[in-house]
Amino acid sequence: MKKDNYILDEQLLGIPHSLFEGNNGYGHQEFLLFINSAEDLHLKGINYKGIKYFHQFLDLHLEGEDFYDRVIHPEDYPFFLHFLSSCEDLAQGEEKETTVRLRSPFGYWKKFHFKTRIYNGFENKEEKFFISLAKAVDPYKNTYTRNTGVNLSAEKSLQESLNRYRMLINSLDDGFSIIELIFNIKRKPVDYLFVEINPAFEKQIHLKNILGRTMKELSGRHSKKWFETYAEVVLEGQAVRFEEYAKDLGAWFDVYAFPIGSMRSRKVAILCSDITERKDAEENLRRINETLENTVKKRTAELKHKKDLMQMVFDTVNQGIFMLKPVLDKDHHIVDFTYLSVNKKIKRYYKMDDLIGRSFLELNPQAHRTGAFEIFKKTMITGESKDFEVCFRRNGKKNWFKISTRRQKGMLINSLENVTRKKRRAQNLKDNIRFKKQLITTSPDVIIIFNLYEERIRFINRDFTTNPSMSKERLVGMPLLDILPLIHPMDREKALEFHFKLMKASDKDVVDFEFRLQGKGGDWVYYNARAKVFMRNKKGNPYEYIILLRNVQEQKKTQQALMNAEKLSIKGEIARTLAHELRNPLASIGMSADILDKKLKDPLKKELDTYLNIIRRSTSTLNSLVTDLLTSSNYKPPKLHKCCLATTMNLALEQAKDRIYLAGIKVVKNYKGHYYIHGDKEKLKIAFLNLIVNASEAMMDNEGVLQININPQKDNYQVVITDNGCGMEKEQIDRLFESFYTNKAGGMGIGLSSVKNILEEHHATVDVESEPNVGTSFILSFPMYREQGISK
Repeated sequence: MKKDNYILDEQLLGIPHSLFEGNNGYGHQEFLLFINSAEDLHLKGINYKGIKYFHQFLDLHLEGEDFYDRVIHPEDYPFFLHFLSSCEDLAQGEEKETTVRLRSPFGYWKKFHFKTRIYNGFENKEEKFFISLAKAVDPYKNTYTRNTGVNLSAEKSLQESLNRYRMLINSLDDGFSIIELIFNIKRKPVDYLFVEINPAFEKQIHLKNILGRTMKELSGRHSKKWFETYAEVVLEGQAVRFEEYAKDLGAWFDVYAFPIGSMRSRKVAILCSDITERKDAEENLRRINETLENTVKKRTAELKHKKDLMQMVFDTVNQGIFMLKPVLDKDHHIVDFTYLSVNKKIKRYYKMDDLIGRSFLELNPQAHRTGAFEIFKKTMITGESKDFEVCFRRNGKKNWFKISTRRQKGMLINSLENVTRKKRRAQNLKDNIRFKKQLITTSPDVIIIFNLYEERIRFINRDFTTNPSMSKERLVGMPLLDILPLIHPMDREKALEFHFKLMKASDKDVVDFEFRLQGKGGDWVYYNARAKVFMRNKKGNPYEYIILLRNVQEQKKTQQALMNAEKLSIKGEIARTLAHELRNPLASIGMSADILDKKLKDPLKKELDTYLNIIRRSTSTLNSLVTDLLTSSNYKPPKLHKCCLATTMNLALEQAKDRIYLAGIKVVKNYKGHYYIHGDKEKLKIAFLNLIVNASEAMMDNEGVLQININPQKDNYQVVITDNGCGMEKEQIDRLFESFYTNKAGGMGIGLSSVKNILEEHHATVDVESEPNVGTSFILSFPMYREQGISK
């Protein structure tokens, strides 16, 4: 007997809770599916479960006529006709529900809950059709538990297995779906319904919003072959794997389809992936191979002799190429070489056409003096390739040649390049370097040349600043790693990126970089750097680059003043608007709290006294803020002093304690001791308070956990504020710190913008990590406190 490959219905996650709501993997009940004509109620489609359930009522000769009349309880049938009549006015995507009794295969009547909507999958667009999904009213799960005595532990274990199954399916890169085949009365497949998909499925098949819809509704041009293949899986109970092109989707797919469910309710599970790119690549490769084969045949026909082909290659390169064969004495020592083959460059150099078979030493008597002959011998004996240069006089002038020699199958293959012009240009550069040094010493910019071989500063034109640590005498010869501590800690990573960009730059590229250096009094001064590659080695890799540095501190101050003026204008308007709008509701809240206090009697008054005090404190705090906003809208620069992050964080938590208490949030503090920075305690408290309030609003009441970590790093302190709230999408994170951007109903979008401004004033950075339905972490990095002076 053929063994069926299926998964039990109790394990099947693909039955949607609602046919039309797009829920993925709710419930485990079996269901019946019907498609009928709205005009004459003829049955046009039914699922496999329905075929098995109503097999004795499906008359092939009647072609679906009077089907509902035969299976619906006589008392419910008129009501059901009225229900279908009312469904004709449904809009696209709407559905109606009802409950009727259906005849079971065993003769008794059983209640089924119908959900019905308009079906537009058939080609006849002039006639209306309905698609209905019917589930038994009595849950199978409850009956099973009651009749068999299965305990709650077993059900919990099954649910955990289902959850693991769902997690596994949702983690797949391949598309996964479960479909319900729809047949006509003659058991021919006419459509199929998507009852479960994983997140990757829609991406793989390039369709949207497919859950709870049929394939013909999504694509009326879908090939008949797909329906027939999946029908074989249902009817035969055997898995299939195939590659097929879907013309309506314009893509190739690799599909593995296998039966799932019991013998009476079999469905098809599908694993599929878009292989269009691979198919296109295979087709392109086939064409390339065909083209290449034709090309080889054509070239082979044109070239009659291998020697002619080699000679043609030799003659087309810009370098001189010659092949040498060793000449041995009786003791098998190399005493000379003879020419086996040469290209036109070599013939022009010797001014001879007939070089084949001639002696190398006879034509090159200087080969012993220049060492070329010994190098050729060593390469021939050891097989070690060699690149070298030789210099000799010719026609009264010095000539330089670059030679590369390689051993190949008992002979030497050599290339010869005249580098005389390059040598002379290098010599001219050396002669003119004195003039260039004089030129750069007059430049208003600081000019520095870095040598990457020695990893030191090779040249600087003048003192960098009045800082003794930045004098010309001290900087020349300074290792690159000793310069990094002089750069602001927040700019050091950018400095390394600047270096790596130069290593990949072309000779025409100019790389810009703005950073801060420590001045004489310990203050940080802004500089602009413009750099390009200065020298390259033989392999073309940079080994020196030149940098022009310019002090842009005054320019930065001007830009900051303009930015502050713009911020003040916006913040002043916001302050006046908020203060005006908050006055009246705050007064009402305070008065209401006082009236409640007077009207409430013990013991209710004692029970609510905590919450009334919270209202009074919060109202008082907000009134103080409103007063501050009305009396002062001018920007106040931060007053940076020695400030402890832990102490400031505790102050912010104390101010937020009422909100934390009311929301039932658990606070976990992972920090002890002192963490000193240059900071304005009041402004930092506002920034921390904003982040704490945002985190509390993102978490569910009595389920929230707020974790706060402070960790020392190499040159800074890292503050991490983490919640287990609703999380955010990437698009939300990208706009999080924009002014007036908010996801809160009634929010103004200025809280996190203010946090960003305060952090920038403290030379701090902020990163956000978030995952929807998991939580969010704000990661703040503050430079460590340092006493005024030169950092080392």
